Amino acid sequence: MNNRLDSLKDKSKKHLVIYLMAGDPDFKTTEELIYSLAKSGVSAIELGVPFSDPVADGPTIQRSGERALANKITIKDVLGLVSKVREKVSTPIVFMLYYNLIYSYGTGNFVDDCVKAGVDGVIVPDLPYDEEKEFYNHSINKGFYIIYLVSPTNTTDRMKKIVEKSRGFVYYILLKGVTGAQKKLSSDFEFLAKIRKCSKIPVFAGFGISTPAQSAEVAKHADGVIIGSAYVGIIEQYGSKKKQLLLESGKFINKFLKTQTKNIKEKQ
Repeated sequence: MNNRLDSLKDKSKKHLVIYLMAGDPDFKTTEELIYSLAKSGVSAIELGVPFSDPVADGPTIQRSGERALANKITIKDVLGLVSKVREKVSTPIVFMLYYNLIYSYGTGNFVDDCVKAGVDGVIVPDLPYDEEKEFYNHSINKGFYIIYLVSPTNTTDRMKKIVEKSRGFVYYILLKGVTGAQKKLSSDFEFLAKIRKCSKIPVFAGFGISTPAQSAEVAKHADGVIIGSAYVGIIEQYGSKKKQLLLESGKFINKFLKTQTKNIKEKQ
């Protein structure tokens, strides 16, 4: 049973994953941004599903979720969106959402409907790796990947268990705390190296990366980077001007992709 996330196993390139909130500033714009991101060559798209109590999100993504909730966006809406874009887009798409939404939807129904729509996996920041075995087992049986997060505060033993259970890629949290662009990154790259040594799948790092220079530095230590708040900030700034938003989005992505490509060539 093939999963699009398996395409990320190629370590000859540094991967770029972009996060955006479904329905911010509106559903049609989200759809157009997904097409733009896929065309630009990002490795995967992380699609947020809005929730009223996003405990892992910083102010930028919180505001994005509030705008999406004001548009009355639901899981069914986002599933419908993915189903629609799958007619044109083969780029891996993963959901990022909180477990309460999955539980309310029904864990089995959630996995089944995600697979049917073309969602490849899910990141659930408030779901510990050792809970909800039924949800995990059903996902495995359906070829649907649960991507777990490793924190700098995890013990080595716990990290190994999380890595063993994660599918698609491992998400390493660079910062202690919530998401948000940072002027200066401070992270335990030694622990990241230990994670990569234990993992058979790629390890991507996220939380706090806001500039191409930061991305290039993190990419020296990880298989790829995840950009969230910095990209959502572009949407927040230009959301009322769709044409300019798409233009600025393209410029933003190209800067990160060029920096990563240059980084790989310098290492060869």
